[in-house]
Amino acid sequence: PAQQLPPYTVREMVTTGAVTGTIEIDGPPPADSVIQPSVDQQVCGAVFNRVGIERRGNRPAGVVVWLDGIRSGKPLPLDRRFEVANERCLLIPQIQAAIAGGTLNVRNRDALEHRTQIVRREGGEVLATIRETDEGQVVPNEHVLAKPGILELSCTAHAWTRAWITVFDHPYFTTSAGDGSFAFDSVPPGRYAVKMWHPRLGPAEDSVTIDAGVVSSVTFACHALVLGLLTPHAQLNSAR
Repeated sequence: PAQQLPPYTVREMVTTGAVTGTIEIDGPPPADSVIQPSVDQQVCGAVFNRVGIERRGNRPAGVVVWLDGIRSGKPLPLDRRFEVANERCLLIPQIQAAIAGGTLNVRNRDALEHRTQIVRREGGEVLATIRETDEGQVVPNEHVLAKPGILELSCTAHAWTRAWITVFDHPYFTTSAGDGSFAFDSVPPGRYAVKMWHPRLGPAEDSVTIDAGVVSSVTFACHALVLGLLTPHAQLNSAR
């Protein structure tokens, strides 16, 4: 079960530090998946390649990284609106991070019907099934991002479709850049656990000590999961 943590509070900080880091894949990278749509091929395509993870060499992009257990510090992000789009029977972006309490816009860019189901990964609770019938339609939802955790999105009309949203109740989260790098600024001095997650990479954890005026560094070495893209089940704690 997820650990119950006190609410995050914004506080004035006289001194802060920072964290920079990189993520590297140790060993062979995850293989790309090839999917042959069984329905709606006029829109979805007859055959297409689905790249499981974007990377530069052995450094992956789009990996979620966060400081775990931090309960006070800099202000929360101002942007509270996020979007996932059905495009050629794929959900885009495949992975994103969001702040708890935000609104999720579910967009349909296809001239056919999609039914986007959103499930809380921990416990399997179905939070919403959103039906989009028209091209260009946008359906906002103010409930699915209500609390921290990892959400798995799928389309009940197109079984191969998957995406993930990691939801946080603090501002110390990010996703790795195209070169596998990440950074956190305005971090209160102290010692923290640093965690990373991606559905096609094993979860990893490290710790870092933040000193005032100092930039600390972390390097993650992770491995590809020996699992299919459609059913990745890495074990990890709720994203908090």
